[in-house]
Amino acid sequence: MIKPSIERRQVQAVLSRHFGAAVEDIAPVDTGQIARVFSFDVGGKGFIVRFVKPVTAESIEKDRFVAKRLASSEVPVPPIIQQGVSGDLHYAIASLVPGVPLRGWHGEDDWPVVTQLIETLDAIHRTDISDTIGYGMFDGDGRGTFPTWPEALLDVAAEGEPGSFYGAWHHYFNDTFLDRQFFDRIYGHMTALLEFCPAERSLVHGDYAYGNVMVQNEKITAVLDWANAMYGDFLYDVAWMDLGSPALDYRSRFRRYYQETDRPVDHFEERLLCYQCYISLDAQRWYAKSSNSADYAWMRDRTLHLLGRGSDGV
Repeated sequence: MIKPSIERRQVQAVLSRHFGAAVEDIAPVDTGQIARVFSFDVGGKGFIVRFVKPVTAESIEKDRFVAKRLASSEVPVPPIIQQGVSGDLHYAIASLVPGVPLRGWHGEDDWPVVTQLIETLDAIHRTDISDTIGYGMFDGDGRGTFPTWPEALLDVAAEGEPGSFYGAWHHYFNDTFLDRQFFDRIYGHMTALLEFCPAERSLVHGDYAYGNVMVQNEKITAVLDWANAMYGDFLYDVAWMDLGSPALDYRSRFRRYYQETDRPVDHFEERLLCYQCYISLDAQRWYAKSSNSADYAWMRDRTLHLLGRGSDGV
């Protein structure tokens, strides 16, 4: 299992450790891919607690790092108020933010919300990270993993280290539906487009919108889950949104936003396609790991469509 298994009495014991006997209304929350989440009340105030396995415990430290970094910005990120370890699970407690996930709110295509989505993401990208180092995924202290952005992207095809999230994952090519020939084809397209990618570093959410942006009364109330946050090209987030929501045409919306704010973006199409190839590659191995053949098939079709429309003729 990717999500941890936890019994209600263990949840109760953890919460009692911090709040005593005042905890009420513990209820599971169906969200995310790696955490087991519960909501609860203390004295009429709502909170959430999430439990993760040790292999993804760094996500809690990353959330803490980002919340502190964005505390004085216009980006609403709820801080972690308590954290700890229970058995072999790590947990974090935060206040419950108002609203519903964007994917559960049917007004996503309304322009007021889309405008906020774009402006909030732009504020994330403009965060000062000059005191940090590296590219790609960063740790709980804000240190990037790779010395260059291309190295961070090329690593998607490498075998993982023992104990890492994917570990030695190449066996999926033989043991699951993961198609090596297709994977290698998309990897080749990505590498051919790396020359268009800049060396500038921005804070990248890595999993923006959908279930990680909370909305209430046509207003964004929180940006959650920074487990996939990284340092790199800000267009990575645009590529992610455009790949996952083709009907909303985020590609055109962001292009228009950058034009209207007088911010020319060189090689816009090539960079988007490069990152969409990377996202597809990472998703392919994720679907193999999680035995999700249906979403693998969708990603395969979507990737082929994007390659077909690529401005460079790939």
